[in-house]
Amino acid sequence: MGGSKVTCTKVGLVVVLAAATSLGFGQTNPPNPAHPRPEVRWNIPDGPAIPGIQHFVLHSPSMDRDVGYNVFLPPGYAEGTRRYPVIYFLHGAGGNENSDAGGFSGLVKTQMAAKTIPDVICVFPNGGMSGYQDHPDEKVMGETLIVKELIPQIDKQFRTIASREGRSICGFSMGGGGSVRLLLSHPDLFSAAASWAAALGFRRSGASAEELAKQNVDQIKGKVRLMMVVGDKDLTFASHAPFVETLKDLGIEFDYKVLPGIDHNLGAYYNLTGADLVKFVAAEFPRE
Repeated sequence: MGGSKVTCTKVGLVVVLAAATSLGFGQTNPPNPAHPRPEVRWNIPDGPAIPGIQHFVLHSPSMDRDVGYNVFLPPGYAEGTRRYPVIYFLHGAGGNENSDAGGFSGLVKTQMAAKTIPDVICVFPNGGMSGYQDHPDEKVMGETLIVKELIPQIDKQFRTIASREGRSICGFSMGGGGSVRLLLSHPDLFSAAASWAAALGFRRSGASAEELAKQNVDQIKGKVRLMMVVGDKDLTFASHAPFVETLKDLGIEFDYKVLPGIDHNLGAYYNLTGADLVKFVAAEFPRE
């Protein structure tokens, strides 16, 4: 990669899917911080049946509880011996492992069929309301769950390309912020991250995104790829500015798309930039 080129674009408005939750895309709005957080169910095996999606359970030692996750396997997986790259998709606040499995895997299947990306495995973990960060006092270990428990389990359970070159991460809102933070914290694990409406400060524990970028700049700059998409009416829009400026100051290359008139509506993000996001996170995956 190299260099400090920044791609910053505005995407024109097309038909918007208004009711994202009714289409299986998960929660469109994070909870009001003035209200108590809803009770978290970490394992939901009785979710709606989704074609091509299998539900599994991981016992998390760090949290001493069972955590559900869904997996999409590409066509031909069962009959073959090849190994596949993996995309991890992180849901937003109030979601679970079932929230985005159908919608996002549908985007992936479309791009695989068009041969714009290689065949991939997709993983949809339940992140509770963790922000995908560790909160030891609450025994909620969102980062540890993904990095030290789920990824090793997936690499053991399935025929993956078990290296950073074969692994990327993306998500919406809380999951978008989690994807960005996990890339910055663990550039040895992920080759790319992409976010829709990243809630960069949600449930923050430890260093900010700006601080993580500064701490790991030598491991990030020119070595990983980052894409952020946000609407200019989205409640997360303002929080992107200081992070974007930090990346520019550090000379870290990134793609940044601002969607005019779009608020915190996951359906709109799917409709406007779903194909772009999928192609971005899979762009440098090995092809057989």
